Order: sequence, then C-alpha cells, then structure tokens
Amino acid sequence: MIPMGTVMTVCMFTGLVMTILLSLTKNFPKLLRLLVGVIVLAAGLWNVFWYGVQHFTEFWGLAALGSGVIMNLTALYILQVSWLPNVVHRVKPLVLLLLLGCTLLYAIKIASL
Repeated sequence: MIPMGTVMTVCMFTGLVMTILLSLTKNFPKLLRLLVGVIVLAAGLWNVFWYGVQHFTEFWGLAALGSGVIMNLTALYILQVSWLPNVVHRVKPLVLLLLLGCTLLYAIKIASL
C-alpha cells in the first residue's frame, strides 16, 4: 500500500509542473489538463477537509490544511484560470513557490523515514 503522504507529494509536484507548463505553452491537451486538474483538486480537498480537519492540533494536520488550500488554488490555475479574481492571478508566483515548499517539506520528511 502506498502511504498517503507519498500520494500527496506526487499530486503537489504534478500540479506544480502542470501549472508551469501551462504558463509556458497554451497548446496543451485538454483531457490531460482536466485529468491533472481534477486529481490535484481532489487531493487538495482531501488534505483540507479530511486529514487537516481531523488533525488540526498536530503539525501534519496544519501542513495538510496549508498545502490543501494551495493545491486547490493550483487546481483552479490548471482547470479554469478565468474563474479566479485578478489578485489571485498576481500572486500566482507566490502560490507556486509555496507549493514547491510544501512539496519539498513532504518529500524530505518521507525520505528521512
């Protein structure tokens, strides 16, 4: 069985790469964009509403809440960027930097186990 932290790390990394690729090129297969966007959104929602809420007083619960919110924003960048207000467009580099930080936090911790 694959640990959930590993699944979250892969989802965060995939969302990060897809968002960067979409920034570089607009000619991307719609089905792949939809598939990755839905997976990242589902993982972000799980992080926030399942793990994060149940473990709110623990470090990894707070990490799940934060990374889940960032993953949900990233999923919207992938799925339908026009739904987002202008202020969210302007903070996109910060959101991606935070997502990279969360990805590294999860990956380093998993590698040290």
